[in-house]
Amino acid sequence: MGDTVSLPNLSTKVVAIAAGEAHTLLLTGDGRVYSWGRGILGRLGQGSEHDKHFPVEVKFGSEEDSVRIVGIAAGAYHSLALAGSNTSQLSYHL
Repeated sequence: MGDTVSLPNLSTKVVAIAAGEAHTLLLTGDGRVYSWGRGILGRLGQGSEHDKHFPVEVKFGSEEDSVRIVGIAAGAYHSLALAGSNTSQLSYHL
């Protein structure tokens, strides 16, 4: 136990949901990603293989990076996030 749960603000708009074999991703309108489910192989992007029973925000880079995610996808054992910026787009493998 001892997990810190970081649920999205209920007034935040959900713009996309992606489901893998045993995990789920949620993208909010402000570019944040939340994940939960089976953590095996690190597919939740939380830096561990622990299972998460509630949505936990996925962190991308440092706070100064201000990465805004614009798309998500999930497969059987992996998750992907597409980051948008003024000059380019980056793909993150969670």
